[in-house]
Amino acid sequence: MLKNSLLLGFFFLLVAFSACQKKTVYDGEAQLAVDEARIKKWADSTDVTLLRDESGLYYEILSEGTGERPDLSDSLVVEYEGRLLGDSLTFSSANDLRPYGFVLQKSIEGWKIGLPLIKQGGRIRLLIPSPLGYKDYLVGNLPRNAVLDFTIDLKKIFKNK
Repeated sequence: MLKNSLLLGFFFLLVAFSACQKKTVYDGEAQLAVDEARIKKWADSTDVTLLRDESGLYYEILSEGTGERPDLSDSLVVEYEGRLLGDSLTFSSANDLRPYGFVLQKSIEGWKIGLPLIKQGGRIRLLIPSPLGYKDYLVGNLPRNAVLDFTIDLKKIFKNK
């Protein structure tokens, strides 16, 4: 009986100590440096010419479009393909049969920064470092700190004032 009590007590202590372990704090600046190195290495190995926003977002405007640019408060309709950097497999997409509608303010930071760079009808490629994407969260089948590669067609802007 004493042996079982000691084992049970030891088990509870082990559980208590493991529950007290602190999670590592996400360091967005350090991760941005890692992600930027990956993006630059990838860009050097391809013929893609990228521009860099001060936020760390890399982009290529494929077609500027016409009309107005979206504001954060606007509702947008887009078609897109999302991949991991350097991967040909699409992890998410929306097309003309099934476009994606959303309020820009409620999207990831990389989209909030990148989509206002084009106008309605425009097309842009965004290479989004993880601090501007999903950070270190597990989202679907994506790994933590994923660098995202989106090609987005901005189909429609609905002004919300």
